[in-house]
Amino acid sequence: MSAALLKPFGLFADLVESEREDLFDLLEERDVSVGETLFEEGDDADALVLLLSGRLRIASRRRSEPVSLGPGAAIGGLALFSVGNRQVTATGAEPSEVRLLRREDFLRFAEDHPRAAFRIAGAVAAEVALHARAALAHGELGSVDPADGGE
Repeated sequence: MSAALLKPFGLFADLVESEREDLFDLLEERDVSVGETLFEEGDDADALVLLLSGRLRIASRRRSEPVSLGPGAAIGGLALFSVGNRQVTATGAEPSEVRLLRREDFLRFAEDHPRAAFRIAGAVAAEVALHARAALAHGELGSVDPADGGE
């Protein structure tokens, strides 16, 4: 396997090859079988998940219909930058190959490659903004007023 596996992921589109290679060396390989839980809603969100092959079923107690994600999906980008809990459960819908980028490994990478880390942060922020706009357009987002407790 090589750093070329990272090219399809938008989060890493602006990185130079040497940065992708250094990042690739930090990834943890994981296979997920059909029905196996990769993580559960409420678990500590401590890693970005990159789906290389197969399909994952993403479900939440707050949403009635699960969604299916395929190769090229990046799940949990905010976990690289903040401590929190998983908002969804991910299980194998097909045999799947994923790579995990743990927060502590990313932070070490960021010390050595601040430019690359800044570009990844910008890509994560753009993705979060896209999802927030979509949720607002569909009326799926409650109040964002901190005085309301975010509900």
